[in-house]
Amino acid sequence: MQNHPVASGVVSAPKNKDNTIAIIVSYVVLAVLMSYVIFGGEEPVKEVVVAPKVEKPKEKIVLLPFAGSIVASEPLWINPPEEMNTSELEEMRVRFQMTNHNAYPVTGITVKFTFYDLVGIELPGAIEKTFDQVVEASDKINFDDLVLGEYPTEVISIKAEVLAVSAAEE
Repeated sequence: MQNHPVASGVVSAPKNKDNTIAIIVSYVVLAVLMSYVIFGGEEPVKEVVVAPKVEKPKEKIVLLPFAGSIVASEPLWINPPEEMNTSELEEMRVRFQMTNHNAYPVTGITVKFTFYDLVGIELPGAIEKTFDQVVEASDKINFDDLVLGEYPTEVISIKAEVLAVSAAEE
């Protein structure tokens, strides 16, 4: 029992260590952390550039009406000569109607006017006219005094045929 400190009666107490360096290091670390939190903890504000919102263009539906969707009535010759043997050429005036059988408005209607003699033979000099008026969907348009120009004296009848049409812009 000689080597045991309690048995020998001598008890030694631990020595006090100098904690000054540890305390200083702790204060420095704390100061660095506090300065980081207070002054340098925030990230720099980045400038945000917002591009304007670009909407996807709407799909445009292309309407391609066909000439048969417009029906032209038989033109009524409103100023035929009183005498068929006249040698004078006058301006031919007609009245007719066009009907739009499409579900949308149309315009740019090209109509061919063909002239026929007494026995139904087609005469030269057919006239094509384009009408820029808008004809609404399932609607009719009347032409009460359309001038077709001078006509040959042999003309007895006129027929109208729609050659082309286009959809009206909305």
